[in-house]
Amino acid sequence: MPSQFLRCAALAAIPSLMLVGACQPAPEPQSDAVPGSAAQRDIADALGRGTADARKARISELEYDVLIDVATGGDAFRGEARLRFDLADADSALTVDFSGGSVESVTVNGADVEADYNGYFITLPATVLQAGTTEVRIVYTHPYSHDGNGLHRFVDPEDGRAYLYTYLWPYYANRLLPSFDQPNLKAPFNLRVRAPEGWTVISAAPGEGEPAEEGVTLWTFAATPPIATYMFSLHAGPYRVWQAEADGVPMRLLARQALADYVAVDEWFDITRQGMAFYREYFEIPYPFAKYDQVIAPEATIGGMENVAAVTYGEQFVQRQESDRYQREDRADVILHELAHMWFGDLVTHEWWNGMWLNEAFATQMATLAAAAVTEFDDQWHGFFSVSKKRAFERDSRVTTHPIEMPIRVTDEFHTVWDAITYQKGASALKQLQHLVGAENYRRGVAAYLEDNAWGNTTLADFIGHQERAADMDLSGWTGDWLLQPGFNTLGAAAECDDQGLRSLTITQTAPAEFPVLRTHSVDVALYDDDGNGRLVAATTLPVTVSGTHTAVEVPEGTPCPVIVNPNFNDWTFAPITLSNADMNVLRERLVDIADPLSRSIFLAALLDRTATGEMPLADYVDYAMAIAAHERNTRVLEQVTASVVEAIALMQRLRPETDAALARLLPPVESLSLQKAEFAETQDLKLMWVDRFLGVVSTPAGLGTVRALLDGKAEIAGVQISPEMRWQLLIILSRHAAPGADELLDAQRARDPSDFGARRWLSAQAARPDPAGKAAWLAKLQDPRSGPGLARQRAVMEELFSPTQTALQFELLDEILGGLPQLARDGDLYFLSNYTRSMLTPMCLPQSAAAMLAALSEFGERLDATTLRFLREAHQADAECMALRAVQ
Repeated sequence: MPSQFLRCAALAAIPSLMLVGACQPAPEPQSDAVPGSAAQRDIADALGRGTADARKARISELEYDVLIDVATGGDAFRGEARLRFDLADADSALTVDFSGGSVESVTVNGADVEADYNGYFITLPATVLQAGTTEVRIVYTHPYSHDGNGLHRFVDPEDGRAYLYTYLWPYYANRLLPSFDQPNLKAPFNLRVRAPEGWTVISAAPGEGEPAEEGVTLWTFAATPPIATYMFSLHAGPYRVWQAEADGVPMRLLARQALADYVAVDEWFDITRQGMAFYREYFEIPYPFAKYDQVIAPEATIGGMENVAAVTYGEQFVQRQESDRYQREDRADVILHELAHMWFGDLVTHEWWNGMWLNEAFATQMATLAAAAVTEFDDQWHGFFSVSKKRAFERDSRVTTHPIEMPIRVTDEFHTVWDAITYQKGASALKQLQHLVGAENYRRGVAAYLEDNAWGNTTLADFIGHQERAADMDLSGWTGDWLLQPGFNTLGAAAECDDQGLRSLTITQTAPAEFPVLRTHSVDVALYDDDGNGRLVAATTLPVTVSGTHTAVEVPEGTPCPVIVNPNFNDWTFAPITLSNADMNVLRERLVDIADPLSRSIFLAALLDRTATGEMPLADYVDYAMAIAAHERNTRVLEQVTASVVEAIALMQRLRPETDAALARLLPPVESLSLQKAEFAETQDLKLMWVDRFLGVVSTPAGLGTVRALLDGKAEIAGVQISPEMRWQLLIILSRHAAPGADELLDAQRARDPSDFGARRWLSAQAARPDPAGKAAWLAKLQDPRSGPGLARQRAVMEELFSPTQTALQFELLDEILGGLPQLARDGDLYFLSNYTRSMLTPMCLPQSAAAMLAALSEFGERLDATTLRFLREAHQADAECMALRAVQ
């Protein structure tokens, strides 16, 4: 356990923990030299904590009255925003956030004021302010967005229809309207919208449209309850609309017309109804808003966004063929995740961005809990381990790891901490907390937290305090260790036996040297024995509180010596398990004999971890994993083991030439087994999974011949439809490998599929070509992001520009990739930058590439924004780790 000094030092970094434990924290560093002083506010597209706190101290009783005109067409919209509030004093200037627009006029309490606007915020000088009731009226215009942020405009290439939607998280509401764009200044919104006749307009409250003039409808919306700016919304267009209800709550689902025939409407509504009923009972609070709309938004930046009563989803949750199990599961997960936010995040909102992780971690946990309870995916916690936790462990092992709760001094630091630690590790920590305090105590604490803080803002201390009261337990130590310290522990088991059976059992805990925190883990320990029929069963399970480096476990007298021990049975804690050599020997022979599938997954993950450290060559792991895959029947384990094979082969392709011989041996049987399993799989879901694994590895001449034959109709896989999506995937593979005739096939498919999906996949296929000049041309276009076709299509290029088989081409352009970073850091949006750096700097596994990245860090470090710097540091680490694996292949 860390010393009290270390725990207090960690607590001191988080101002919201004033009430947790006995430590008195120091104030969080502020981003502004003089909090609240407009003269000292940085002129940037960002908001500092100092400015936000100062505004919060001066402003109360805030209300917005907004008119937005999207009826005129063109590249911009026009608006009028009235901000009414009580101002505590007029001692200093006040800034209003508004990025990237044009200000036509400003009035304060009815008097015209010369607009002091720098492109990022409007400054109201102290001389025009007065204490007490204040009204600020701003008339403005703003261009539509094409990067998914602010008010985004999309024109469907199939039918020419235009669609609008907003994405305002974390600091983009000020691209829709001038506002105090911070989460702790919640306010009612009164909205009117002028829109073209025939459009549907959606926002956070119910609205009605009335004819205003020829071709224009005026939509008027009811006042919202107090909500944060980032969860307000405006979506508009000729959307297809489906209607239903759940527990008396009106529901709608909306999608663009060209996609509407493919939307799984009944399934979408059924999952929503099930989720509403589950959350109503769990939270002891009915759905808190007047209606619930769900909008499937074209070119959405992220999978889902919890706008109050008007959630948006990306179109990846709609397939143009029957969805398989994995697609249905992903869809259910995001529906339940965003629905949970209506209570946790929207009804109750955190003060500042340092605490927003709790919204996401909790919604992740709740979606898994709800899916396991009320949907067909009753093994969802198994999927959480094999997919979600895997991402969290990977992220937590990076040089840029961070505590779950982190100080955020300014909004543009958001992307440095919003990641798998926020979501999946955060949800894992909450799962451990639930196990520690007890499931019912945890639920009662959550319900009380929501009831006591409805429509308000909270800190972490509020949530932890309710858990402490519900469980009658001091959680200050738990909070410091789990939420305020980076890194993770590993758990192992050491058993000593004699002729009488198990003599002693010790659970060992380790921590990385750079983060030497040994946490307390509430776990179940399972002792596996042979049941006499060739199966290894958890004959004994023991609840154990692990603390320190060694924890002695009390075992019942007469307990047989176990064949193997799982120190994290049922996966209650966030800690991978380590394997002894004896464990390795057992698992090499008997992993498939372990009865419960989740434990098989936990042991399998531990085996895969050994490849990352070089203890097991990748080729050996692929041999082992494919032997398991040939016999495994559980869908979750099969999905995990086959996905790990695809990842291992991709890494081996990056490690060429050292792995050439192994790949020549492995690829033909992996391709062949995948096709064979797809042909004879018992279910459609397994067929499609095996096809996906084949497409994930195929690169031999014979395999590429099969790809071409599937496209030409000269080969088929029984029961598998070559859907438009799969057809594009096959074409991208051929383009990636410069297969003869690929260009003609691509042009024909582009003519056959004029959809937005087809347009983006065509771009992916062009970028995938192994052509040095073509790669350079695409890179040059990406390095001028503002002149490009928008983030969705830029992403389509980035995803395929450098595949694992094209690292030599990537290395040829590495100087240009790195040299463009400072300019992009100045000009690029943060979402673009995060995508660019992750896609362009995938591992090349060469001493020269690692050295070049290290040199760029040294030369450019101070000129890069926090987001770009984070991903460059991670890219260097991944490249160095990959390079180190060469010696053991």
